[in-house]
Amino acid sequence: MTILLSRRQFFLFIFIAQTGSVFISFQRPLIDEAGRNAWLVFIGASLLHYLILILYEKNYKFFEIKSSVAYLYVLYWLFLSIVAISYVDYTLAEWAFPKTPQYIVLFLMVLVSFYCNIVKEEVAVNFGVFLLPMIVLFFAFLLMALREAEWTYLFPLGDATVKEWGKGLFYAQYPFLGVEIYLFFRHYVNQQAVIKGMPLFLFQLFWTFFFTFTIIISLLFFPLAEISTIKEPIMYILKSQHVTFIERLDLFFIYIWMTWSIITITIFSFSAMHVYRKNNNKNRFKVVALYHLLLLFVPLFLLTKDKVEFLQKLAIYVHPFFAYVIPLLIILINRRRA
Repeated sequence: MTILLSRRQFFLFIFIAQTGSVFISFQRPLIDEAGRNAWLVFIGASLLHYLILILYEKNYKFFEIKSSVAYLYVLYWLFLSIVAISYVDYTLAEWAFPKTPQYIVLFLMVLVSFYCNIVKEEVAVNFGVFLLPMIVLFFAFLLMALREAEWTYLFPLGDATVKEWGKGLFYAQYPFLGVEIYLFFRHYVNQQAVIKGMPLFLFQLFWTFFFTFTIIISLLFFPLAEISTIKEPIMYILKSQHVTFIERLDLFFIYIWMTWSIITITIFSFSAMHVYRKNNNKNRFKVVALYHLLLLFVPLFLLTKDKVEFLQKLAIYVHPFFAYVIPLLIILINRRRA
């Protein structure tokens, strides 16, 4: 790989990989299980996320994988890409393009990813820079909605049972998807850049604030009995806002979210192709083309509510194996050999 990442590029790359399509969808299942304590449960889960990052940072030099393991990660990221693109296409059909054939929207999203994977690697790595102003707009839109918030919906707190905490921590794993990318790209960060210590803590702090804020906002607008029927509470909140400069704030936001999700899918695809090239650089164009053909055609059979929800839940069950089990085993084995 010929690119060199700055600290900011690296953190932005990881952040976008972990936000993507999940940041408007994970709130409901988490709140369903943990109730008003959902944001407290997520803060608890974020401590686990921070410990994972610290573990990765201290041991990334020992994360050297063989081709067989590399191909498993290629398949895993293909699976995550399919899950993400299926959900995005299904949601866009409901909110933004109900009369547009779903295969057209799907084709356009895959085309962007395909292009970024056949040109210079810097394109995919720096693609996320476009999101910086969009992240600011996202927070601004939600802050505008606070004037209609019902603060009593946040209380009482601290009454969650052990079972509710356990299930809540399970669904809090949605934003963890993609965290393993840290191990694969940490090697390419400029050696002069310091990651451990305060920089990593500040990244974790912003990551925690971002997701916790969306949970609290969701709780402020819907009673618990109602939120269980709303799949994307953030979208409904934005739809209810009336501003003079935009007729429908939710549609404006969904274009931001669509761009955000496309970049996330591109990052997963780029990560898969990068790992493949490191282990087998033959037939590069054909492999990229095959990968994106699968990304184009497989979701066409998955664009229903039940299938999309099943895939999202399946991703949470598969995730620990690739984010925790495999990295830990490889790090332990390589540390013993060293």
